[in-house]
Amino acid sequence: MSDIKIKTNALIELLDLLGTQLNSITTENFSENFKISLETMMVIKSKKKELAQKFGISNLAKYDPEMLIRAKLIERTYDNIIGKFRKELNKTEKQIFHLNRQKKITNYIR
Repeated sequence: MSDIKIKTNALIELLDLLGTQLNSITTENFSENFKISLETMMVIKSKKKELAQKFGISNLAKYDPEMLIRAKLIERTYDNIIGKFRKELNKTEKQIFHLNRQKKITNYIR
């Protein structure tokens, strides 16, 4: 059972690292930090798959339910970040649309 403890602790540490990476994402560092967080997520997925094959999902859930809660929180954080940047993108698109419309009106008046 110590093998499962070591591996779940490593997975929890990776989840904590991923949470920190996601919380540090801003508009200035989005592309770099989001890429790094996606790479970390891929490592987590591979370790999770390895643990699931070796011990079974139900055993992992029984052994460390906090790990599953953290994974869900990470998923929500991803969704929130994507939603936030999607809103910013839509806002910028609308601003560009209105600027282009004003430009056309100005050119028409001339």
